[in-house]
Parts: sequence; structure tokens; C-alpha cells
Amino acid sequence: MNVKHTYLIEIMYHDTHNVEVITLTTEDLEWSMKQYQRNRKPFAWEKLDWKRESDARQLVDLRDTE
Repeated sequence: MNVKHTYLIEIMYHDTHNVEVITLTTEDLEWSMKQYQRNRKPFAWEKLDWKRESDARQLVDLRDTE
């Protein structure tokens, strides 16, 4: 049985360079991101943080964006 993880994902759209951050819970991040890409404009994504689904801590973006 695969363990689910919750991920904090940054998405940047190629055409506009707009950025959004999503939270996604899945057993297979690569597969889930391919499904998320369907019917959307092309984008690049980056995993910012992750935890086991049962972990109560908050996901945090620790990048220096200043």
C-alpha cells in the first residue's frame, strides 16, 4: 500500500509567468501533476515542501522571495 503525502507545489505558467501555489495530496506526485496539466496552459512546477498525510504540521514555503 502506498502512503499518501501532501505537497506544496509552485506552478509557473510559461506564457504569462504567473505563479500560483497549490496543495495536493497524492500517492504519486508525478502522475498527479500530469493529470493536473490536462486542459491547462503549459507550466513548470516545483515541489516546495511535503509531509505525510497524517502529519499535522503546516506546509511552509521557505524560499527567500525578497
